[in-house]
Amino acid sequence: MNIRKFKKEDTDKVWNLISKTFKQVSRDFSKTGKKAFFDRQSPRLNLNAKDRDVFVAVINNKIIGMVEGNKKDKISRLFIDKTYQKKGIAKKLMKKIENMYKKKGAKKLKVYSSSYAIKFYEKIGFKKSRGKAKNKIGITYQPMQKILK
Repeated sequence: MNIRKFKKEDTDKVWNLISKTFKQVSRDFSKTGKKAFFDRQSPRLNLNAKDRDVFVAVINNKIIGMVEGNKKDKISRLFIDKTYQKKGIAKKLMKKIENMYKKKGAKKLKVYSSSYAIKFYEKIGFKKSRGKAKNKIGITYQPMQKILK
């Protein structure tokens, strides 16, 4: 497996990964929330924007995972193909972006986790923050953060 920076030509493959994986992680989103998520996640969204850091995990020229951060301290997306989940890929992607942000001086990382991913984030050192899960426009999420050392 190779982890590398996202390239513009990866857009369709990453969008397919997000679309396919989202169905699995959105079980507690309302119909309105699912539509809002896809409206915000569309391939028109520029993953190459200067305010984002995006890495992809690749096996045999197939993108099997991706992580996106906002160049400050927030993870905005993390998706792993279902076939490759629970094999350490998400952990490696998170480590890559975490190390990069540490070098840039970040003191913590934040994420709005789906209920599906809370246990994963806790396993890699994140803690729930700002109380209970929130629901905004039908999207349920748990604010979490990790203090970087």
